[in-house]
Amino acid sequence: MYYNAILIDSWNSMKYIATALAALALTIPAKAEMHTYEFTAAVSQIGNASKLAFEQSTAGVQAGSLISVNDRIVGRFSYDSSAKLERGSLDNPPYDAASTDYFYYGAYASPTEFFTFTILPSGQTVSAGDPGAPARRVTLADGKVGTPNSPDYLRIDSEGYDVSFGIGFSNTTSTWISKGTLPQQLSLADLTNASVYHYFNRADGNRIMLSGVVTSLTDITVTPVPEPGTWAMLLAGLTILGVSARRKRA
Repeated sequence: MYYNAILIDSWNSMKYIATALAALALTIPAKAEMHTYEFTAAVSQIGNASKLAFEQSTAGVQAGSLISVNDRIVGRFSYDSSAKLERGSLDNPPYDAASTDYFYYGAYASPTEFFTFTILPSGQTVSAGDPGAPARRVTLADGKVGTPNSPDYLRIDSEGYDVSFGIGFSNTTSTWISKGTLPQQLSLADLTNASVYHYFNRADGNRIMLSGVVTSLTDITVTPVPEPGTWAMLLAGLTILGVSARRKRA
């Protein structure tokens, strides 16, 4: 009876501990690696490279479309903070903290989700990985603190022969990026510049260079959490072990 009482007390304690661990684990979210943002921007400049002049309005790519200064740009982009470097100074350690270093990350499996935007009301839309802009990349610069013209920046872009476009974020204090690490969080409050560019060739042969200022940035990342099923299986396993031990001692 004495041993059975000890076994029962031990079993009850094990159940409480397992339940507490499961409850604690469910309150701790997993770290997100794929970060997704929606943004809006306003067209600030339209340059006609063929005429070497700025314009207030220009024809878009689609027949009859018109893009003007102050038009709205809406889009989204994503990046994987655990992505491996394709090349950069971290490929050849030790890391040189005394200079500006550039880091290049690979292409993504989902081009549309990676980077896309639309200019309204013209409806001109571009997406990274489209046939017209097959090359896509993430570039990171880690600037030297206190050095003029050496900012930290993150740029996501796509380019081809007829079209290229991108979005960039920078901080001139060079304290935003740390040793080539992609940021876990983007906020306009932490940045000194956030802008969009879009260069394209019109049917008439003119090369248009458009830029815009990012006006809003919204994190829509879905943070993964431990699955309840995982912890339920753990608890079930502990229960089976406890019952087996009890039967052997009975």
